[in-house]
Amino acid sequence: MGKKLRHLLLASLDNPYDPSSWSGTTYKMRLALEQQVEKLSVLGNLKPRRNPPDAVLRILLGGKPPRYPLYLTAAAQKDFARKTAAAIRELNPDALLTISSHCIVRLEPPDIPAFMVTDAPWLAWKETYREFERMPLLGPRFARLEAAAAKRCTGLIFSSEWATKEAERLYGVSPQKLHVQALGANWTPDLSGEELATIIDQRPDDRLNLLYVGKDWERKGGPLAIEIAAGLKAAGVPNVTLHIVGCTPEIPESACEVVKVHGLLRRTEPDDAARLRRLFLESHLLVVPTQAECFGVVFAEAQAFGLPAVARAVQAIPSIVLDGQTGILESRDAAAEHYVQRIRKLAEDRTEYRRMAHAARQHFEVALSWKRFAEGTVRLIEESL
Repeated sequence: MGKKLRHLLLASLDNPYDPSSWSGTTYKMRLALEQQVEKLSVLGNLKPRRNPPDAVLRILLGGKPPRYPLYLTAAAQKDFARKTAAAIRELNPDALLTISSHCIVRLEPPDIPAFMVTDAPWLAWKETYREFERMPLLGPRFARLEAAAAKRCTGLIFSSEWATKEAERLYGVSPQKLHVQALGANWTPDLSGEELATIIDQRPDDRLNLLYVGKDWERKGGPLAIEIAAGLKAAGVPNVTLHIVGCTPEIPESACEVVKVHGLLRRTEPDDAARLRRLFLESHLLVVPTQAECFGVVFAEAQAFGLPAVARAVQAIPSIVLDGQTGILESRDAAAEHYVQRIRKLAEDRTEYRRMAHAARQHFEVALSWKRFAEGTVRLIEESL
């Protein structure tokens, strides 16, 4: 064990003081780390430098997301590195923890331990979502720069076993440099464990409330979620309702009877937050059979509410949802009927359902809270001091 970590510098392109930045992830991470170290300094909300040639290319090439994003340009990355180096000199921290590899890809190796924490290597992230958004023109170059920077880091912290294997493949680093530390749930119930346990036990046995939460309807498996809900009704499960939050998709006429669309509910709006909280507490299962996912904070959030999750076993998901213990996972190509069979068994055995729901909450407390993230991350950094 190394010496105690007293002063940590957290660097990010996002704003760690903005609850809406990266769905609240950087904000919650900052709060949790502040509880674990004597002093947390923050370098954040970094904007890409806009030199004229890059700005013109950004406009001419267009695209959504941009084909030529400014944060990937050499000018922006050199500016990020300059600001990071200046912060290290001026603040004199014991160690650096960066959420954004953009801060370090062009940074000269600092004389303090430097750690990178994220859900997945940048190239693994782009490859995972390649069916849903194009690779930017500067992407391959950035991937090479990030791999070189990873070799210079003291340690690399990822949120799943899948991501560490991707890092070993893409970076060519020693497994000893790779660590798994799950991110935390950003949306959690303001209830004691005992109060939540009572709510879980009181969820009605004469109906089945399913909850889908996600903006990216196709990527998050929305159409399959509807198939599952309709299949459960056809299989004789009484009073099945799929509540859809985050988007307003077109619902097939044949499924209208089992679907209720709530649209976008903003957690920053008191009325929306109250409705969303009620849905998380009163639903029986989260059903988000996502096609591609580098972490999926909603799966951690569901378990914070004692809500077992139903999903595809892709990328990071098996590190977050434990199949048969805290939720139900099926293979990437599994048909809706496979989910229907397993969910129907739970609907018919409410004792087993409650066991799974309580196990989901326990898994959150042990592995998926921001407190656990901060404790584990600080412990890893201290071992290097």
